[in-house]
Amino acid sequence: MVKKIFSVLIGIVSISHSYTSFASYTSSLETENFIITINVLCPEGEVTCDDVMYTGIRKKDSATLTLKGKTLNKNCKTGTCNLYGYEFINRGTTYTIYLDGILEITQGNKLLLSEVGKWNSQ
Repeated sequence: MVKKIFSVLIGIVSISHSYTSFASYTSSLETENFIITINVLCPEGEVTCDDVMYTGIRKKDSATLTLKGKTLNKNCKTGTCNLYGYEFINRGTTYTIYLDGILEITQGNKLLLSEVGKWNSQ
């Protein structure tokens, strides 16, 4: 009987450790012309993330754009790997959102839009 209980407990512990712990989070940025939601969907402990979702709503007509992107990190070679923003690419147009609340939309080297917004964590 004790062996059965012990086996069941070991099985439960094994199952619970087989699932990856996720530290996903959602933040929203509101600028003059856009409301942007950022969903970071990466396992806990990952320093960089290639599974970030962008949902942008244009205020003037409620047009919505959803993109998959990545985190932008610096100093990864020195070991600190600090997050400084997010990047999303759609047909040659790059949407960059910086942690200080700046949204930049570029095509190649041409800046199409730059707006400062306010973060609202959810």
